[in-house]
Amino acid sequence: MIALRDFITPHFNHLVYLDKPALYFWMVAGSFKVFGLNEWAARFPSALMALGTILLVWLMGRRMFDGRTGFMGACVAASAPLVIAFSRTVIFDMTLTFLVTLSMFLLWLADNDGVRRHRFDYLAFAVMGLAAITKGPVGFLLPLLSILVYALLRGRWRELRRIRWGICWLILLAVSLPWFLAVCVRHPDFPRYAFWEESLVRFATPALHRSGGALYYLPVYLAGFFPWSIFLLFVGLNRLRHWKNLRQDAQKSRLFLIAWFGVIFVFFSISHSKLPGYLLPAAAPMGLLMAGVWNKARDASVDRAPDWLSGGFAAMILLGVLVDLSPQLLRFHRLATRLSHKIPPQVYAFLKPSVILSGMILFAIGFLGRNLSGRLRGERRAQLTFALLVATTPLLLVRWIRPLHLYFQASSSRQLARKILSSPQRNFPVYGYFYFRTGLPFYLRRPVGLVTADGDEMTSNYVMSRLKLMREQEMRFPASQSLTQQNPAGRAPENPAESSKEPVLLTPRQLHRLGVSPPGPFLLLVRNNEVGQLNQVVNGIDPLWTGWDFSVWAKLAERR
Repeated sequence: MIALRDFITPHFNHLVYLDKPALYFWMVAGSFKVFGLNEWAARFPSALMALGTILLVWLMGRRMFDGRTGFMGACVAASAPLVIAFSRTVIFDMTLTFLVTLSMFLLWLADNDGVRRHRFDYLAFAVMGLAAITKGPVGFLLPLLSILVYALLRGRWRELRRIRWGICWLILLAVSLPWFLAVCVRHPDFPRYAFWEESLVRFATPALHRSGGALYYLPVYLAGFFPWSIFLLFVGLNRLRHWKNLRQDAQKSRLFLIAWFGVIFVFFSISHSKLPGYLLPAAAPMGLLMAGVWNKARDASVDRAPDWLSGGFAAMILLGVLVDLSPQLLRFHRLATRLSHKIPPQVYAFLKPSVILSGMILFAIGFLGRNLSGRLRGERRAQLTFALLVATTPLLLVRWIRPLHLYFQASSSRQLARKILSSPQRNFPVYGYFYFRTGLPFYLRRPVGLVTADGDEMTSNYVMSRLKLMREQEMRFPASQSLTQQNPAGRAPENPAESSKEPVLLTPRQLHRLGVSPPGPFLLLVRNNEVGQLNQVVNGIDPLWTGWDFSVWAKLAERR
């Protein structure tokens, strides 16, 4: 956006990128303007939204329960692996999580404040409008479905009439519609893509290759919110027979959180498009539900530890044993070979000792927690066992710091970009042969070409949706010109982002023509197991650098 001075149409790798609306791109562009073009600035919006979400959890806990529950809920959310991972990832999910959490907090305030309820409703719908221009209709569907289910579970769905729906929808549209209309003027195909392909088709069919089974989010929940997920699961099983009590007014806070969590889990489980980050908006209700249950365990009159507490620590002991035994699976040659192809060699060397020590940590925490919960009572038991679990994820992360650092170093495009920019070939165009590293254009500060059949390597559904039409126009344009530099009508590009000296998306045939035509030398990135295939397409390429799973080759000049 900064380079092209286009704050309406997002671009990625000099291609129109309308997979998601513009709000998150504006945040990252603003961060670049303030802090400069660097990794820290790129990650700052996600980190800020994570901090804001944790603060909201604390405020919600104070308002719905008490200050202690709010603090504990914030600790639960902050220590969840899914939150930690996405707080440093340059992606939309943490921003969506903050906006969904804020809108749900405002809807709760509206439901419990008879004087200012309409003000809170208006603010909630304004926030939903921001969420809609962050990640589409899901930004307002999740909050609205949650309050609908909450009202139905309480048997008071008529209370939803208190919301001034007409004014609220106008507020939501006033926030989200201007950007949408501006994009539609520039890209008339966007409404069909946004509402049909990216929303309905993505939700109802596995056409976009991100599908998973009905139980996909169960392991995501267990791992993403570990260790709290285990204890909350035991709580749910323990209190399932008392679910009717949740309809009482005294339990409406918990019912609100359960409805919120349940809608997110069921909504994305039904959807055919599944990714782990989609469950992230459930962090706030999960944290507050867990904190509320733990806070109740402070009752000093109870001598025996709650069943869910003992069961949770017993499960951690069992998990620790299973994790310690898991390296024995590496004796199976097929599994070991597969892992060695998926994991960089320098990381693979740390795998077995790191897994074994992680199992020992889990076993020790489970054993210590079970003993503490059995010997101590009331508030002291609750405080110590809670503190023990808050430390679980940091302890595991400390053990995995070295292998994670090596993995990110091997997977990041930073080192590759530095090598290219410091070499004599630094000004050569770069193409990936059915291989694309999403961070490389950022580090090189220029587009990276891609030889592809369907554009799937860029992980952009919008590019894939347009590519078929672009391929149909292939014969109308020179082979050395990028197909994506033409709009659907075949007119000359109006936006500077759609013009470039080098092609961006090519077929193997176009790459072959580039190898024998005047455009000159270029670099090729290819997976090591596809080098032979690349040599059949482009003759006379020379090896430059080899990574653990890819290599870089140079086409210097045509050899006759």
